[in-house]
Amino acid sequence: MGRDETILQAATNLFYEKGFDGVGVDDIGSKAGITGPAIYRHFKGKDEILATLFDRAVDALLVRVGGTFDDPQDELAHLIEAHAAFVLEHHKLASIWWREDRSLAQPYRRRHARREQQYLDMWTDCLARCYPERSRDELTAATFAATGMLNSVGNWSRKAQQVDDLPDFLMQLALGGLNVLAAPADRPVRAAS
Repeated sequence: MGRDETILQAATNLFYEKGFDGVGVDDIGSKAGITGPAIYRHFKGKDEILATLFDRAVDALLVRVGGTFDDPQDELAHLIEAHAAFVLEHHKLASIWWREDRSLAQPYRRRHARREQQYLDMWTDCLARCYPERSRDELTAATFAATGMLNSVGNWSRKAQQVDDLPDFLMQLALGGLNVLAAPADRPVRAAS
């Protein structure tokens, strides 16, 4: 593993455990087996490290969701499955991406927002093909609800993650929630009593 990778892995573990604000460059260096100032040979600082981790999250998701589908419901299932697999495989990175959004400094924040929007638009466009009678605002809200639920898995307790076949369970939860969009838009869906 190269030095950059060692630094990023150390930062991932520390940001996950202590949060971005609770970690200093010296902490990252110590965890990576180098001095804090040596990090500056590889990264401009802690902000660039966080931005690099965010880029990795979006890159990993974009690679996973690639493909072409004749049926938009198949595409939606693929998006959910790929996102769930990413969160389960990289739960620390997913947790950091979900929790530390406000910690991202400019100009990294603007760049990340553009890249993340590309990914979210894939979801919203797919939902538009699945539920064409729904407004773009409703589909955008549904995108944030589904991806937010999936991203939260990295912060669940170990006990909550002990569900048999957790990936399939997450798929059922996400699809079940999104199927609310199949109800007529003028008839609100009510929770079962």
